[in-house]
Amino acid sequence: MSLKETDLYEPIRNFLENQGFRVQAEVRHCDIAAVKDGQTLIVELKKNFCLKLVYQALERQSLTDQVFVAIPRPKRGQRERAWKDMLKLLKRLELGLITVALDSPLQMVDVILEPSDSMIRKNRKKQELLLSEIENRQMSENVGGMTRRKVMTAYRERAIELCCILEELGQISLQELRELGKDAKYAGILQRNVYQWFERVDKGAYCLAKAGREALVDLDFEKAVCFYRKKYRKEREK
Repeated sequence: MSLKETDLYEPIRNFLENQGFRVQAEVRHCDIAAVKDGQTLIVELKKNFCLKLVYQALERQSLTDQVFVAIPRPKRGQRERAWKDMLKLLKRLELGLITVALDSPLQMVDVILEPSDSMIRKNRKKQELLLSEIENRQMSENVGGMTRRKVMTAYRERAIELCCILEELGQISLQELRELGKDAKYAGILQRNVYQWFERVDKGAYCLAKAGREALVDLDFEKAVCFYRKKYRKEREK
């Protein structure tokens, strides 16, 4: 069976979580982003070592010094000339390397090379956006390296939560939304209506549009819909 980038995600996520990191996948174009005690770590995944992987990792150095590339453990071991050349390049670029033994039932994760402090100037705005996205996600629905599923962002989570609320109430005003304890970000989602999930029925009042009802049965959102339905019903019972 051919390997996929997504095969690398679960072992690395478990490895990082065991070290106390909060891990999220597909965060602002990063395959994996993890935070712990003010430290941010990024991992880019690929089925094999290639220039595209290096370019992606170099781009991430504007966010943090702790940037790793991750690939499956090579079957031929680590004595090949190509392996040594790869390590030499990564050291020169101040990048880290993680391997995953996908050919073993244990799927061991090894940190082969630690990244070093990069001289690349950090983009504070992008750093803040990355951390904000991680902080505001309630779920961990994404898989690092996925390409054919919709990414579950914090924004999309809130939009799905609004769909679940409207499914129960039929319609809601911005005032009623505030009374439910939802901040201005939720009102903004209704007003901007990026996904066309909502329909304005009166001044400051909204209901579910057809696309919103379809989102509630979209298989890509199944777990999120279940989570937010339960969350809202518990809130109503209080």
